[in-house]
Amino acid sequence: MLRFRKSRSFFAVTLLLLILLVIVAIQVNNREPAEKERKHVSLIVYGDDPERWENLRQGAGLVCGEKNADLSLLTMLSEDDAREQKEIIEREIEDGADALIIAACDSAEIIDFTNSQNMRIPIALVETTGAFSSPVKNAPVIAPDDYKMGYELGESLVENESDIVTVAIISENTLRDSVSLREQGLRDAIDGKVGKIINWERNEHEKDAKTRMFIQRALVSEATDVIVTFDNSTTDALLDALYNLNTSSKVYSIATSDKAVYYLYGKEIKVLVYPDEFAMGYLAAMNVLDGTNVLKKYRNTGIEYRLVTKENMYDEDNQALLFPFVN
Repeated sequence: MLRFRKSRSFFAVTLLLLILLVIVAIQVNNREPAEKERKHVSLIVYGDDPERWENLRQGAGLVCGEKNADLSLLTMLSEDDAREQKEIIEREIEDGADALIIAACDSAEIIDFTNSQNMRIPIALVETTGAFSSPVKNAPVIAPDDYKMGYELGESLVENESDIVTVAIISENTLRDSVSLREQGLRDAIDGKVGKIINWERNEHEKDAKTRMFIQRALVSEATDVIVTFDNSTTDALLDALYNLNTSSKVYSIATSDKAVYYLYGKEIKVLVYPDEFAMGYLAAMNVLDGTNVLKKYRNTGIEYRLVTKENMYDEDNQALLFPFVN
């Protein structure tokens, strides 16, 4: 009888242990997996205006949200100080950034710098092709076809204007591949097809002058029918200069700033080429956070751009590009 009681007690204890083990196993299986450690992506850009980069930041931010990563936008004090931008890159690496997206202020110098650093984290460059410098080592470049954008802007100018028109080309920020290629494309498109081409670039006394002041001097010095710009800061400075001098001109531009869109609506800008910076940010972030799959998924995906006028700016596709965050 005593043996029977011991056996029954042993069986009860064993059964209780089995029940407890089953409960623990169920809890372990139902427990949500531990959150993966969040990565940090540093988006390093030129210029001191964070709003200018909002479309790019939103595109990159969408991917970071999907991939459990944080995104920080780091601006500069200037448009073209490569030393400052290199210091920012070094600091972000030292602070433990897991990936970098860079809009280079000086394409050749920043590419050479990144190549020399033997980067151990993923890096992507936007608005930089390496066209005028050594190739980018282990880093994709995310950019529209800048030469083609400039060429198509030039074709539009030739189509819309007379063959005796005087065209002023503002050569500013040409250390960036994007600007140089755009200018080269436009010059090739209008060569021999307009009356006169004037080159507006800084002289020795204007190296440190604000862009608006340099342009105002040029506007007063030389008469022109058409003025062409190739980037946001130069376009905005030209529009400010025209406003300050209470004068007008036909402006053909490649830009994405809110001011450019506003003046397109007011017809001060006749033709605006507008690249899709949201897509640039999205693809750059995909490259640094999911590089193994990005080529399969986006192999044939290019960065879109559109030639927009006052008359077609509210077409469905153009409206989606110009006003991406308007419901």
